Amino acid sequence: MLAVTHLIVSLLLIQLFLLDRNDAFVALLFGVLIDVDHVLGLKNYAQANGLAAMLDFDSLMHADGHWKSLMHNPIAVAIVAPLAFAYRMAIPLVFWGVHILMDYVEDAFLGIFSATEATFLVVVALTLATIRYRKYLDSFNSGTIRHYIRLELSKIGNLFGPADFSRPH
Repeated sequence: MLAVTHLIVSLLLIQLFLLDRNDAFVALLFGVLIDVDHVLGLKNYAQANGLAAMLDFDSLMHADGHWKSLMHNPIAVAIVAPLAFAYRMAIPLVFWGVHILMDYVEDAFLGIFSATEATFLVVVALTLATIRYRKYLDSFNSGTIRHYIRLELSKIGNLFGPADFSRPH
């Protein structure tokens, strides 16, 4: 599935499991960032298919695993499970498993960014937004959607710098 789909699903699971910042980082590492192997695998893909194939979108989307690492193979459970056990956390195993399951469903049943995946992405994103908005309403009984959006933008902005979107201008 697309990285954005993995990201939204991982963010939803982080909200549902009430993970703190450190656990959320581990969750995102195993749920989303394992897709970095696609970028690293482009060299192998280019060697197998030629440089011209890297500019062909259809060729890239049907690469038959030339640009996926060991982490996208079920055998990677031999790596992830001991890590999860050593750190006494199920988070790496759960989020990696969800990632692999989503990729399997896409490969076996849906196809690359199908209408079903797009619908799934929208439903999960709306569910995530609903959960976040309910938490906001629990904190700010008389809050408005405008204030909520400013607050969320402030949180996103804090990831990239000290900008504060929550103050009215």
